[in-house]
Amino acid sequence: MQIWHLICGAAALGLGMYGVYDEYFVVMEFVKGFLQPFIAVVGLVAILAGLLSYQPKKGHVIFGLVLLGVGIYGFFDEYFAVLDFFKGAVPPALLFAGMVSVVSGVKHLE
Repeated sequence: MQIWHLICGAAALGLGMYGVYDEYFVVMEFVKGFLQPFIAVVGLVAILAGLLSYQPKKGHVIFGLVLLGVGIYGFFDEYFAVLDFFKGAVPPALLFAGMVSVVSGVKHLE
């Protein structure tokens, strides 16, 4: 089992490194596309924190509404960047999964 961790982890790591190198422009779009959903989620969390606290806070709600508006605007303004976010997520995810798998395999061999 540990040898398969190493083999599959090294393969995923290599594919991820090649994917990041070969598709660097898509990875940059991934970063741009990540910001819009992230800002919208942070805005929703701020709104919920402001509304669901024991003493509702207007500042949290206003800040959350601003962030939510910016995030939704970003969805429409950078629509293709958000789509590229999902395309560009695959190589870094493989890279991360490969690193975790290699480390797990090495630790189990010791």
